[in-house]
Amino acid sequence: MKSVKLFANLNDWLKQHPYLLFIAPGFILYSIFAIYPIISATKMSFYYSNGFGEAHFVGLQNYIELFTTKELYSQFLNAFKNNILLFILNLLLVLPVQIYLAYLIHTKIRGYRFFQSIIFAPQFITPTVVLFLGTLILDQNVGIFNEFLRMIGLEEWVRNWLGVPGMGIFIVFILNSWVGVGFSMIYFIGAMKMLPEEIFEAAYLDGAGYWSRLFHIVLPLLRNTIINVVVISYIFSMTIFDLNYLLGGVDGGYEHSMDVLTLFFYRIAFGTSGAMGGSLGSNSLGMGTTIAVVMFIIILIASLVQLKLMVRKEEN
Repeated sequence: MKSVKLFANLNDWLKQHPYLLFIAPGFILYSIFAIYPIISATKMSFYYSNGFGEAHFVGLQNYIELFTTKELYSQFLNAFKNNILLFILNLLLVLPVQIYLAYLIHTKIRGYRFFQSIIFAPQFITPTVVLFLGTLILDQNVGIFNEFLRMIGLEEWVRNWLGVPGMGIFIVFILNSWVGVGFSMIYFIGAMKMLPEEIFEAAYLDGAGYWSRLFHIVLPLLRNTIINVVVISYIFSMTIFDLNYLLGGVDGGYEHSMDVLTLFFYRIAFGTSGAMGGSLGSNSLGMGTTIAVVMFIIILIASLVQLKLMVRKEEN
């Protein structure tokens, strides 16, 4: 009888909150593929383990070792620096281009549908093909860029750009920018289409020009969208992996010049280098999950900042 009554109460409660039935499938999938892995990785970071055999609980020792072992901390800091560099370059160079391209398409310049398709098309190209196309452009012998330098009399600048020490992370940025510039551009186009046309008509009647409408109407009204795109760009910059691995291998290129946090995690947890050797070789999974948890915290901080900015905007 108690179970029948409990079921009846549960059924009545669900009838009063029908939206939970719509949320439940997504929440279950999210819990399985997102929440559970985070909890599991956090738990594993407190253990000394290589993924085989018995794991030993060590508390915060893995975190202490990550930030006190010279080689580990040096590579972590270098990888994090490259991630931040990619984010800053995206913020300063790519984001303004995305906004302006969206504005051009929103104003319906001649052939805007064609340009929108062309700019977004690289999203469908796999990283290996992107790297191959980059090689065709930047290679020392067959690269179009070097051929252009020869044509304008700058033969002394001809070189294998893919192999120049310190240039690797900028090559990764250029290739990723070409692929990703259309992604956030679509966000901005969608946001601009939601802006009231009456505002633009009133501004036009008041004599506001092309650039004035962009800086005094569009950008202020797109504040929330810009914040969202900045956070998406930050998350992308913190989780980039494929091109860095394809260009630089498991070690991130010469002197780890293309190393990023995801590649650093991969090298420690699964890399063939034995996770820097020594005692860490038998603790590859424990140290790898520790790095993953630190990455999660770094990304979480940015998300909380975004939430704070959005709440402040609503309060104002």
